[in-house]
Amino acid sequence: MKKYIFALLTAALLLTTSYAQDADSLKIKPVTLGVLLQANFAGEHMYIDKSDFDGAGIAAYPGFGVELGAFIDYHITRKIAVEVQVIAGLQNGRYVATDKDLGFIFWQKRPSTYLADVRLVGLDIPIYFVYSLPVGEGHFNFGAGLFTHITFDAWSPGDRNFVTPYNRVISKDDVTGKTKYALSDGHAGLGFQIGYEFAPGLQINLSGKYSVIDIINYESKASHAHPYKLSMGLGWHF
Repeated sequence: MKKYIFALLTAALLLTTSYAQDADSLKIKPVTLGVLLQANFAGEHMYIDKSDFDGAGIAAYPGFGVELGAFIDYHITRKIAVEVQVIAGLQNGRYVATDKDLGFIFWQKRPSTYLADVRLVGLDIPIYFVYSLPVGEGHFNFGAGLFTHITFDAWSPGDRNFVTPYNRVISKDDVTGKTKYALSDGHAGLGFQIGYEFAPGLQINLSGKYSVIDIINYESKASHAHPYKLSMGLGWHF
């Protein structure tokens, strides 16, 4: 009888230990933080019709920039989280005069007349649903969701009054006859992110964003502007 009681107690102890280990393995931190340092390649699928003013239109070529940000993960389960990022960045581009819409431009330059280089300082706020897939000592992260962008300043080096695509022509002054401008300070769209996180917390990330809300602040069938951006860099997940 004592042997049976001992066997039952041993089995119960093993089951209790096993359950405790399983329960501990399911524990997750509800909130985690991290930082990002990335390079970006940003531009606009855009064409601004200015025929009413100088007989030409403006199109955009993309350029390289840098960005620094932070993120916070709200974990729903061990593998699913909602990630909110706040990323400040410098973007560079080149604007050209053209008599037609050049379409979507990513890498290859198309014939046109050079106008100026343009720089932009802004803030991206993406919100992603992220799924983690364990692989090796770390895991892959796959995220998708929405983002919004706020433009703080956009200018051409050497001439901060250059008419960039972020200064939209809206009217002419009745007294001086000079063109008036209004700054479009934001846009919103869709984004994705993929990356791999090593066991210590180091991340390698690639993300993309495309605006689906036209940022031009007046209605125009001939003009459109949809910014896009690819970013790649490192992150650290605390």
